Amino acid sequence: MSALNYLFSSLCSHDPLRSFAVEGNLLPFCQRCTGLYMGLGITCLFLLASRLYKKGLPSLSVIYVNIASLLIMPIFGFHLFDPGPAWRLWSGLIYGNAIASLLLPATSIICNRGWVCGQYTKFSTLKFFALFAFLNTIPLWFPIQSMLFYYLILMFAFTGLFCALFCLIAITVFWIKRVIASLILKGLSNGYAKNDTCHRY
Repeated sequence: MSALNYLFSSLCSHDPLRSFAVEGNLLPFCQRCTGLYMGLGITCLFLLASRLYKKGLPSLSVIYVNIASLLIMPIFGFHLFDPGPAWRLWSGLIYGNAIASLLLPATSIICNRGWVCGQYTKFSTLKFFALFAFLNTIPLWFPIQSMLFYYLILMFAFTGLFCALFCLIAITVFWIKRVIASLILKGLSNGYAKNDTCHRY
């Protein structure tokens, strides 16, 4: 447990008074971060399993919901409005969902140079809203007092963090390769230009 606390200490203040305990075990992150990591993890698994991340950016209705979810977080995150643990968890859930819903498709588009194998359909949009509705129910029954549930939360947390980190690394590597390739091509073209100039004289 101390290793988990150390791992998440740089990502979360982990106030014991604002953290959930499951079966007497205090989670290594606060209530809001619990929602954030769960939202990230659940949505990442959903997008990967349904392959929605390969269909390009979500529809406008989904994007609007995600933007609203991102804008709600500062209200709760800066404690401008803090009605309790369930609301902290809820704000984290929809925020994590929004990040994953935008980050995974964007990574797929960038790394495939804009190519996508499908487009968002009405059915895809319905899938997203079904997931969104499910995430909104989690605060109603959280936390279940079970060690299985405790490990499930940790699994979602690690999944969400790994997925977000993988996307950021993939985008970074893509741009580094692109910059290096453009520099090499620029160097080669300049070299040919010099050779042509020499041949002319």
